[in-house]
Amino acid sequence: MRITITAILLLMFISVSAQAQEEKVKEKVKIFTSGEKDNLQFFFKEQVDKMKLSEDLRDDYYGIILYYTNKMGRIGNKDKGYTEAEKKTKLDAMVIQLNDEAKEILTKEQYQIHKESFGKIVTSVYNRKGWK
Repeated sequence: MRITITAILLLMFISVSAQAQEEKVKEKVKIFTSGEKDNLQFFFKEQVDKMKLSEDLRDDYYGIILYYTNKMGRIGNKDKGYTEAEKKTKLDAMVIQLNDEAKEILTKEQYQIHKESFGKIVTSVYNRKGWK
């Protein structure tokens, strides 16, 4: 009898947890598509190759890219309640911050490569979202 009650309670808990998890997923509206995320990964490898970054500098650069792209990815979450204009403004501000931090650690040539490549990703988001 105890095992049956425990099993029922456990199944109810799992069911409620699964429903809560589904609701959280529904609340997320992604800024980056899976294709854009793939491009980000390709972008990073390509950048490191083009820039000829040392291992330490590569790690620092990767940290900056990862930090800001994760932040950017959460802009679209419905729980934030941002309008499309606010999402665009937030994304623009984060791109400026990312670029400022990258500029501090990269040479002028490396920074130019960064801006051109990351700009393509941002342009992709703008085009998909219909932002100008």
